[in-house]
Amino acid sequence: MAAQVQVFGPCQVYLDNVFFGYTRNGADFTDEGYFLDVPGDERGGDEGPPIDVQYLGFIARVRLEFTKWDAAVADLAAARVKASGLGLYDNRGASGRLMFSSGYHFNLKLVPLATTVNTGAGASIVYPLAFPRQPIEINKGTKFSSLIMEFECHPDTSGQVYYAD
Repeated sequence: MAAQVQVFGPCQVYLDNVFFGYTRNGADFTDEGYFLDVPGDERGGDEGPPIDVQYLGFIARVRLEFTKWDAAVADLAAARVKASGLGLYDNRGASGRLMFSSGYHFNLKLVPLATTVNTGAGASIVYPLAFPRQPIEINKGTKFSSLIMEFECHPDTSGQVYYAD
């Protein structure tokens, strides 16, 4: 296959299948691998280079800078912890909750729109186990506001961090 320009198209963001908004310049994806060094005497033990490296899996980070968004959905995401469904959030006593097994995570979906450049629009990308872990930023003033959220995405029970929809 020949090298060609890749265009995802304008990115619609959905949180738990509810329209969240549009990004400023697209969504930024980062896959972060986890590895464990295996030390050995033949290379100096703990202080030396590893004799091997174990792969432990990966997570993804999705950074979204919105210039157009639904404020009610943003408030739900800003709570960081989902109680039992969209609209049912409770930050009181949230400390110690298990994000994965207790279902306090979100489903994050990025949907490309068809454009003249990207008429097929490609597949949506779904992160089934996501939550905003990093600082949430917003500016308020005379100029238009920007909302910045970074979602940390983990493997679901089937082992998928993300998939094409």
